[in-house]
Amino acid sequence: MREVIIDTNDREASCLSEGKFASVFAQCPDAMIIASLIDGHIMDANAAFVERTGLTLDEVIGKTPTQLDLWAVLGIGPKVLQQLQTGNIHNLEIPFRRKNGETFSGLMSAQPFDQSSTPAILVIVRDITQRKQAQQQLQLSEEKFAKAFHASPDGLAITRQQDGMLLEVNEGFCRITGYSEAYCLEHSTFDLGVWVDLGDRSRLIEQLKRHGSVRDFRARLRNVDGSIKLCELSSHPIVIAGDDCLLTIARDITESRQMQEKLHLAATVFESNSRGRAHYRHQPAHQCSKPCLH
Repeated sequence: MREVIIDTNDREASCLSEGKFASVFAQCPDAMIIASLIDGHIMDANAAFVERTGLTLDEVIGKTPTQLDLWAVLGIGPKVLQQLQTGNIHNLEIPFRRKNGETFSGLMSAQPFDQSSTPAILVIVRDITQRKQAQQQLQLSEEKFAKAFHASPDGLAITRQQDGMLLEVNEGFCRITGYSEAYCLEHSTFDLGVWVDLGDRSRLIEQLKRHGSVRDFRARLRNVDGSIKLCELSSHPIVIAGDDCLLTIARDITESRQMQEKLHLAATVFESNSRGRAHYRHQPAHQCSKPCLH
């Protein structure tokens, strides 16, 4: 009697396990198939597989992925089957082909198991096409940013807001400060003594907190040779690896400022001279310093 009860319990546990598997198989958002380990013909497929490939269940049952032209890489089917006959596959990135000819990137995992005493394979394919496209767009965006960052004639720097550590600088920043790129990336702006007045940095941070970004903020920056550069700063907050950072653009306006001052001085002198000549011309003749000729 005890053996009968154990046998019954085992069957119930087996049925429960199969029921759970069937539920996961049917509802899984990833494409899943059960295929023969011997020749690779498909024994079952879930709804996600039908949706991803565009093939009906009737079209795939009894056929191999190669016969269905699912592999977008020629001749890979037999190699995959051969690998599964000796072990598992985990997160193998492979391009697949839909029924309409479109291709998509899939992340495939597969594991052999026994299906009703028949050697079989459970294959799961996750469509990562959108993720791949997002990665490519991100890479392209990063390449564009890097080119713009290093090509800019202005000084550009990415610093960690907390301690002023320099994470990235361009040639323009090195020109303003006089330090090499390698040296900058080992130090903070505090270490380099870039800020002539540390209060300028505090005011810039305060404006960032208040307005979200800062434009045309004038500050004096110190070069390694001791010279002072008057710069206009524009700063925007960014997050890198979870750290609050600043992307700052520094435009050296020292020469243009000096030129403006010289022009202003020249204009003042010219205006003063013009007033003097006009005053002299309007004096009465008897007030002239030299005798008037008749």
